[in-house]
Amino acid sequence: MTILDDLKQIKKIDKLKMADFIAELPEQCLTAYEQALKISLPKDYREIKNIIICGMGGSAIGGELAKDLVQNQITVPIIINRDFNLPILVDEKSLVILVSYSGNTQETINCFKQALKTKAKKFVITSGGELEKMAKKENCPIFKFKYSAPPRASLAYLFMPILVIFEKIGLVSLKSWQIPESLKELQKINKNFKPETLTEKNKAKFLAYSVFDRLPIIIAPSHFSSLANRLKNQLAENGKNFAFSETWPEIFHNFIESRLPLRMEDDLIYLFLEDPNQNKETTKSLIFFQNSLEEKKNYKETISPFGENYFTQFLSFILISDWLSFYLAILNQSDPTPVENINWLKKQL
Repeated sequence: MTILDDLKQIKKIDKLKMADFIAELPEQCLTAYEQALKISLPKDYREIKNIIICGMGGSAIGGELAKDLVQNQITVPIIINRDFNLPILVDEKSLVILVSYSGNTQETINCFKQALKTKAKKFVITSGGELEKMAKKENCPIFKFKYSAPPRASLAYLFMPILVIFEKIGLVSLKSWQIPESLKELQKINKNFKPETLTEKNKAKFLAYSVFDRLPIIIAPSHFSSLANRLKNQLAENGKNFAFSETWPEIFHNFIESRLPLRMEDDLIYLFLEDPNQNKETTKSLIFFQNSLEEKKNYKETISPFGENYFTQFLSFILISDWLSFYLAILNQSDPTPVENINWLKKQL
């Protein structure tokens, strides 16, 4: 029996039960979606020309994922602002969405203070803290949630409300995705990755063994850049593993020219995120690149989505990423939940 099929050993390492949070993601998304449907927004929130989503770390990735997910529908620019200051373009035609799991993220609080000095529309997503207090004081619309988990494991509450807001202000339609039905399908898909499913039938476990003791380079189509970032971040926070991400076609204009130190060639693995809907004509360069890796005998794996529609496929990538990072933590003999270095730095600040 391998360690990833030894449930007792997994539970022994996973002391704070990250596996339970990952297993609950589809149910989290449905709960967050149903709660977000109750959001009420002023009519003038439809009169916008740009959207700025402010957040840091796990609180920012929800906006980034939402942006990529709706990019074929939305007609106004969306800026993901991971900074202490708002972009200078913010004005009365801007919608500023401020996201902080704790409600005490200093960068996000400062952006809110700056937004209050403008006529921009504001919306807050948080579980409480100073951000909630400020929003209530300023009569700012707020989505408050209760879910006790690390920010990266609370993705549904930082992601689904943003999609619903986009629909409520008339920028997108979510009907074709049949979200409740799609999330039920995702629950079934999720069973394929849970600890109870043996390695021989579990793609996430297989990938974890492939990545173990190697440096992953994640390569995704540009419209999946958020998925590549999610995987990179999860490998860092859960798996305690370095990773880098690149997007194509950009890599064909710079990255492929780089040369690795000879001592590192056997230590890398390329992880390709596959888009089943990608135009075949635009993938020719990618195929040539992948063939060149095979000729050089570089390690590579392809991560393919599951599901019938784009929404389900998109979220299936998140599930695979989260489980991969979890199993990598088990192989690294490390509890995936604690982030001691991040907490140490926050205390210094």
